[in-house]
Order: sequence, then C-alpha cells, then structure tokens
Amino acid sequence: MDTLISPPRAGRFEAALQKIFTRSARVQDIEPIGEGFRLLTLDGDALRNLDWTPGDKIQVMLGGWVQRTYTPISWDAEAGSTRILVYLHGDTPGTQWVRALRLGDSCAFFGPRKSIRLAPAASPVILFGDETSLGLGAALSAQATTYMLFESAKRADTEAVMHRLRLPNASVESDPHALQAAMAALLQAHPDADIVLTGKAGAIQQMSRLLHQHGTAAKRRQSKAYWAPGKTGLD
Repeated sequence: MDTLISPPRAGRFEAALQKIFTRSARVQDIEPIGEGFRLLTLDGDALRNLDWTPGDKIQVMLGGWVQRTYTPISWDAEAGSTRILVYLHGDTPGTQWVRALRLGDSCAFFGPRKSIRLAPAASPVILFGDETSLGLGAALSAQATTYMLFESAKRADTEAVMHRLRLPNASVESDPHALQAAMAALLQAHPDADIVLTGKAGAIQQMSRLLHQHGTAAKRRQSKAYWAPGKTGLD
C-alpha cells in the first residue's frame, strides 16, 4: 500500500507567483492503463487558444515548487483540453500525485513550452525511449512517420499503452542486446531518419555510442534525458 507524503505547500509569495505564471486546469478524466499508467484528460478556459506543437512539454505543479514534466499527447485549443500519460514510477512525487487525483480536481502547470521539435517537413523519425517516452511517441506520430523502440521491464503494461494510444510502428524490448539489435535494424532500414533519444540518461548514452558506430550525423539527433537513478530535476 502506498503512503502518500504531502508535498510542501507554497508560501503566500510563492502561491502568488504561481497564480500569475501558471495555467489552471481541471481533471476531466482519469483512465488507468494496466497497472503502471494513467491517461489524464485536463481541461479549462486557460487551455484555449494556445500554440502547441507535438513534442512540447508542460510542467505540472505538485505542491510547493515540486513539479514534474509531461509531454501532451494532444491539445484541443478550441475546446481547451489536453491529454497526458503518467507513468507510475516507484514512490515518486509524480506517482503520489496521480494516485491521489480525483475527477474535478484542479492542477496548475507551466507551458506548453518547447522540448522536442521536428523540422516542418519532417523526415521519418526513429524514437528511442522507455515508459516515460510513450506520450512523446503518440505526439510525434501525429506529425511524422515515427518508428518507435521502447525499453521496458514490464512488456505487458507497455504493450497495453501502445495498443491504447494506437502507436504505429512501435516495438518494446527488455534485453539490452535485443535493443541494440533492433536499433541497428531501424538505422539500416531508414538511413535518412531523424533520431530522437529520450528516457533514462544511461540508456541514451549507450544508444548514442551505437549511433556513432553507425556514422549517424550529430545534426540528425536530438536527446532529452527524462530521468536518472538518484537524480531529480531532469526534464
């Protein structure tokens, strides 16, 4: 059973700053996917008439100045709604936050802001990541032909998300050697693809070495580390 640790509350000055610079949304829907994911729909007037590009990020305030970054899967600027996928990763602040959420709850966030951006006339994209990268995969696949390779120790949960989000050209592996082989096959099949590496910092470093061995030009690569063991504050 999870124990919810209440995040620090913002003081009056901090609360006033957050009110000025953040947007407010309401939790319109919470959809469990497997045991490890929650698909959230957020809505509100503050989400209307905003410029959003697939791959942009939002930073959700969890209490005080504690925040976590998520990639919106979609954004309806006319209706004022967006969807994000939350991965329940250990007993972290993000997991505690989403487990405590109820329909109708309010939340505040910064953004949307630039994070991963594809060129306007995007080439095919090869996306590498893990459970934290699935939302980005859904967002990018709506913009360009995207081939996705995910690392996950819990294949069933990840495959459930891939099915729910209707991710095309997506596969999941847990064995490091199988991941390397799968990436090598993608590079060979799509030599002109742009490469996006996300997720765990150490896994990105390993894949970067493989790309170097294959002679993949640095200008065709983007990397974004979402997390690393024992570290906080990564994007």
